[in-house]
Amino acid sequence: MCAKRYTEDLTELGMSLQTIRRNVAGAQNNLGALTVYLNALDGTAPDNIDDIAQLKKILENMNDLRLEKAEEELFWAQREGRVVSPIVDNVAGLNDEEKVEVGNVLTNITMYGVQGAAWNAIILLVIFIILVTFVLR
Repeated sequence: MCAKRYTEDLTELGMSLQTIRRNVAGAQNNLGALTVYLNALDGTAPDNIDDIAQLKKILENMNDLRLEKAEEELFWAQREGRVVSPIVDNVAGLNDEEKVEVGNVLTNITMYGVQGAAWNAIILLVIFIILVTFVLR
């Protein structure tokens, strides 16, 4: 029952069933663990002690993954609508509106700087081609 609930929680958090299966099988591609997990999803309880221990370990790993995924979703939900910039966020004494203004100014400065460098490169290329073609014959 826990396997089904954990799987539903993870799919609601955006993980595909294929990714969940890959996580259950692990790096060694443990098909036994995957079989135990798929049987638990179907509602079949494991019979021997090894399979029960393996299912317990799988469920613990899935619960850890579920909690990590929920923390990640919460982190991104808290940052939604905020200015996210390592330059602007670390400035002390600015409120969110001022951070937005400073971020926009820095964006414009960066954009004009890149455009200026691109135009300078194009102009220098044209001058070089003209020099090579006509002057240095």
